[in-house]
Amino acid sequence: MKNKTLFITLLTGMLALASAHTFAQSSQASQERKTEQQEAKADIQRLNDASDLRKETRADARAAQANAREAKRIDKEASYAAKHAKRAARMEAKAQRNRAEADKQAKKAAKASAKSDKN
Repeated sequence: MKNKTLFITLLTGMLALASAHTFAQSSQASQERKTEQQEAKADIQRLNDASDLRKETRADARAAQANAREAKRIDKEASYAAKHAKRAARMEAKAQRNRAEADKQAKKAAKASAKSDKN
């Protein structure tokens, strides 16, 4: 009887020890699985953030390119306007010289006409 009681006690103790070890392993595996799932979610979030950043960067690059084209067009227009204004100033100066020369010629002609009338 003592052997039977001792044997049952020993067997119960061993089963309890084995089940505790198995429970600890399953609990640890469950915790590892949860950690891995959290890491996977964090990785997916990082990938999504990187994708969003890449899209925003592309959009910003397109906007900067459009702004650069607009600035180049405005610069060309300003350059053309400056050239046109410079040409107009030269033509105006030439016209003033021609008017001054014409006035001088008209005075000479008036003097010559007055002199020939006296004769």
